[in-house]
Amino acid sequence: MLLIWGVTLIYLFLGSVMNHYYIPDSTYLTVTFICITSILLLLALLVNYPEFCLVIFMSFIVRIILMLVDLYGRDVFEIPHSGNDTENFYRTGVMVSENLSMLGESVYGGVYSHMLGILFNIYGDDRLFAQYLNILIAMTAILIVIRIFRMLGIPHRVQLMLVLVMGFFPHSLIFSGILLRESIISLMVVMSLYCFIRWFKDKERAGAVLSVVLVLLGASFHSAIIGMLLGYLFGFIFYRHDEKAFRFTLESVVPFSIFALILTYILVFPSIVSGLPIFNKVDQVLNNNDNIYEAFTSTRGDTAYLSGLEVNNLFQVILFAPVKIVYFIASPMPWSIRNFNDLISFFLDGVFYLFSLAIFVRNIDVIRKRPILGILLISIFAGWLIFGLGISNAGTALRHRFKFFYMVIVALGVIGSKRDEEKRV
Repeated sequence: MLLIWGVTLIYLFLGSVMNHYYIPDSTYLTVTFICITSILLLLALLVNYPEFCLVIFMSFIVRIILMLVDLYGRDVFEIPHSGNDTENFYRTGVMVSENLSMLGESVYGGVYSHMLGILFNIYGDDRLFAQYLNILIAMTAILIVIRIFRMLGIPHRVQLMLVLVMGFFPHSLIFSGILLRESIISLMVVMSLYCFIRWFKDKERAGAVLSVVLVLLGASFHSAIIGMLLGYLFGFIFYRHDEKAFRFTLESVVPFSIFALILTYILVFPSIVSGLPIFNKVDQVLNNNDNIYEAFTSTRGDTAYLSGLEVNNLFQVILFAPVKIVYFIASPMPWSIRNFNDLISFFLDGVFYLFSLAIFVRNIDVIRKRPILGILLISIFAGWLIFGLGISNAGTALRHRFKFFYMVIVALGVIGSKRDEEKRV
């Protein structure tokens, strides 16, 4: 993929040249870019990932078809989740591209709209190019996960099954084919995980630093994903490379406990950090409420859930947190389904996360033999908890839980690997 992203930089330069000479229509340039990078992707898959070539390339073609339908076939079929947000991201990006001074201002979509503005300013107002980059980002994320599988020694049979899931998971296809920021955030998450695994396997200090930096970069798009650092911190403090196991001492438990308490305090009173640049969306995750108690019972939108809950103290937050997590990963629930779209969302998305949760709980004993699973689960559940506490809307939940999709896939791979070893024994 490095070669493909190198070609992308070349085309950005060509687009800027066209802009300089006031050639506004970059459609033909973009079409050649899509054709060239498609061929390069196919060659890269044949050389480096031949066993997954057909699956990944077919999913790539499906993504392109969805992108074209979203751009040119809305009268025939409207892609789910493509609407207000995608159009507002696009319009704001165009406005920023025409007035770069807006980069210092708060705009709809935040960093993502700023990024689109810079892209449009360089290449020109070409939405086809921007949405195709989303597809390349999704392909990059899938290939990085395969690299992680290889580093962790995941059996080929398990890899193939999970690559099929990544390639054709409905909302992975949708989010990469339309103009949403979910793909780039999930890429930051999976790149961060890749660097952390390098530290976990080889005690690579650069990997440890980069894993944190990449989480912070992802947090600039949506700061709530910073919760995954809880799992990383657990690994940094408690994991011993020489023993390949966790070791708990007073010296290690104290700093981790302090960090956990600070994180809890921030969740309950987000206003203390919401003014900081990297935490500019903490209060938005909590629906712009002053504290978690108000956010917990918020009922915004047509797909609001758990509207009858009443929470007035931290004990009640802890008591109902598991319920909120389950609703966050599975909504819309079967008993709240209103139409065919809700039905599809539950069976093609919610069921996957519910199944994953059941697998995690059932195989909790694997942590003793594969410590990386413990770190992954802490990161996943911390992310689910932060989003779950502040979200009470099925549509919003569906998009936000995708941010941890690839981390869930890796955790399932670790579990599948251990079970595969036991079967062989």
